[in-house]
Amino acid sequence: MILFREPDLLLDDTKLSPVSRAQNRVGICTACDGDLLSLGYYKQAGRWLVAARCSACSRALLMVYGDDWSWIEDVPLVMAEGEGHAPARASLRVSEVPQERLEVVFTPAEIRDMIAFQEGRPYVRQNLYRARAKLDRFERLFGIRIEL
Repeated sequence: MILFREPDLLLDDTKLSPVSRAQNRVGICTACDGDLLSLGYYKQAGRWLVAARCSACSRALLMVYGDDWSWIEDVPLVMAEGEGHAPARASLRVSEVPQERLEVVFTPAEIRDMIAFQEGRPYVRQNLYRARAKLDRFERLFGIRIEL
């Protein structure tokens, strides 16, 4: 069992402190397509470990990479009691945001596919991935958090 007790990782009897606690988007959750956000980066025995948590469903996992950052595996990560994530901010659906504001940051294809994703229609995954990478910029510019 691998336990995350902020900011450390507990691997059996070994406690690892993070090399970095930078919070970055590190992937897409396979359970719900939400953004995986890093909780910490760890170095152990010639490999990199990235603790991550889904911003949508709160699923936690440890992403294991080789020394050259080649992916090896993802393993479940257990969060220590009381290690909840920050309360979610109020967010809007894409269709509730004025079109003119969306067009400042997102391409027409990204806007189309964000709406399609929210409505449960077919969408191009790459467009959704690109749009998710721009969400922080959109929030900084307009103070609006978009729900995806």
